[in-house]
Amino acid sequence: MALIAAALMGCGAARPRATPVAGSLVFSCEPADARVSIDDTELGPCALWAGRAVALGPGTHRVVVSREGYLPLESELVPTGRRVTVRAALRRVPE
Repeated sequence: MALIAAALMGCGAARPRATPVAGSLVFSCEPADARVSIDDTELGPCALWAGRAVALGPGTHRVVVSREGYLPLESELVPTGRRVTVRAALRRVPE
C-alpha cells in the first residue's frame, strides 16, 4: 500500500498559477459606447466597465479607447498597485 501511495505522489493535475494582480483600471468614456482594448484584447464597450475594475498583471500594458468617427486614445500604463480611473473624452475626426 505504501508503494502505491509513493508511486501516486505528484500525479495530480498541475494547478495553473494565478497571475498576480498589480493594479486595476476603471473606465469613464465619452462617448460611452467607445470600445476598450488592453494589450490587443477587445474588452467591449466602455459603458460595460463603468464602475467595474479590470485587473492588470505586472508590466506595461497598452490601453486603447476607440470608436468609429473619433480619434482613438492610446496609452501605455504600468500598474501602481491601486485602482486607476481612465477618463477618455474622444474627439471627433476632423472633416
